[in-house]
Amino acid sequence: MYGPKITSIRLARGYNQSYVSDKLGISQKEYSKIERNEKTKLDDKLLTKIAEVLGVSTDDIKSPTPIVMNFHNSPYSGQINTQNNNITQEVIAQLTNQLHIKDKRIEQLMHENHELNLQLQKVNVK
Repeated sequence: MYGPKITSIRLARGYNQSYVSDKLGISQKEYSKIERNEKTKLDDKLLTKIAEVLGVSTDDIKSPTPIVMNFHNSPYSGQINTQNNNITQEVIAQLTNQLHIKDKRIEQLMHENHELNLQLQKVNVK
């Protein structure tokens, strides 16, 4: 009954069926039946959970008219997409490593500077 609307909202969010079914705690196969309208009885509790995962209200799903969605929890916002988070973690690890290398080089240069200053002091004293 609401399958096509749920499908279009899911696709607009950039979610795949596995992601939504995992969030709902049901199998992907069972979720697919919801989208294909093969599950004729969709209880209010499950419909409410679907709406929460998709970031819309149950009224939005039930309404025959199109809805306007905000994308604050879309994977394209960077808040949910785990692939982007993995890339971000990888980039953070690389930057952290670069900072560690630079810190070591700064330490080395400071030590060399200190040694040069000591040598200059010895030359100036003589």
